[in-house]
Amino acid sequence: MISLLEARQLITGRIQPLAPQPADLASALGRVLRSAVTAPADIPAFDRSAMDGYALPLGDPAATFRVIGEVQPGEAPRVTVGAGQCVRIFTGAQLPAGATQVIMQEEVRREGDWMIPNQRSTATHIRRRGEDARQGEVLLPPGSLLGPGEISLLASLGAVNPLVSPRVRVAHFTTGNELVAPQQTPAAGQIRDSNSALVASLIQAWGGEVTRQEMLPDEFPRLQETVQQAGDHFDLLLISGGASVGDYDFGKKLLSELGFTLHFTHVNLRPGKPLVFGTRGRQAAFILPGNPVSHFVTLHVAVRAALETLAARPVTWPLVQLPLTGPVNLRADARETYWPARVLLADGRLAVQALRWQSSGDVTGLVGVNGLIRLAAGASVAPGLAEVLMLQIS
Repeated sequence: MISLLEARQLITGRIQPLAPQPADLASALGRVLRSAVTAPADIPAFDRSAMDGYALPLGDPAATFRVIGEVQPGEAPRVTVGAGQCVRIFTGAQLPAGATQVIMQEEVRREGDWMIPNQRSTATHIRRRGEDARQGEVLLPPGSLLGPGEISLLASLGAVNPLVSPRVRVAHFTTGNELVAPQQTPAAGQIRDSNSALVASLIQAWGGEVTRQEMLPDEFPRLQETVQQAGDHFDLLLISGGASVGDYDFGKKLLSELGFTLHFTHVNLRPGKPLVFGTRGRQAAFILPGNPVSHFVTLHVAVRAALETLAARPVTWPLVQLPLTGPVNLRADARETYWPARVLLADGRLAVQALRWQSSGDVTGLVGVNGLIRLAAGASVAPGLAEVLMLQIS
């Protein structure tokens, strides 16, 4: 068996980012920018007022100033300010020629067509042309993750169709004769399928798109036919179940017959040992062990790395040291272990609490999980500090 570190290196090394494509701003949120965005002009494009007030020459010693006009945002000034003159101006409006200072309206009094400053200072209250950025300056480099602030900047620049990574298309199939849909009442020996909902929610949270999802019986011909029909309409193939060595575990055989090259079939990981990874051209595939906790862990420690690589996102691995609180019942194992945990705020500091883990099939143990305590192979954790993989949503 290979280590998880080796498995992650194989995943990121065997996958190539998807080709970029333009997207409108409404669909660009959470995607990765693939080409630099520069300032098309100086920002701001002109000197403008930072306050509501009166614009006048900074060095004019006059005690009173004749108001010769008004400038509102969005209009070009129609006057030139001379000695002893000023214009009424509003926040964001372009400064008229001759004006080099704005006095706030709270610092003056108005008497008809005259403005009398209550006090004078050297503060100009002007936003200068180009003070935010100069024309041609790179404002968003390639690789930027587009959040709300980045989307707002793109809109202000008129970059309404940025070149971004496409959303990763995920095809997901669950296998098992014992499975029924969540809305059904299980018969004797049956269970509801929880993995499909888990996969769909995590792929969506990580910016991917589940384009096909289907529940199938343990019948190899049907499974093979169904995946073949998906053809090139996915970037990432996930099959829940079929990763182990039972008579109905067809995962490795399926990928091989579909032309995938298998890069590993077991990982020294608990839970999730029978994890399979393969590639076919630019497509990637995983056979995931069917138990829900194994699913949860392998999705976070392996599948997410594949999805991030396909999307040209930085591959996240946020391991931190946190104080361990609550009962400690972390069992050592020969495999590297990732134990469901809850990171919480205690006395103004972050701490971590190990959650109940009866077995890899215990889905009740996933409630409230926002971290995984990492135990090195053969190691145990005593009260004190624990190494925690933070489960970031984005």
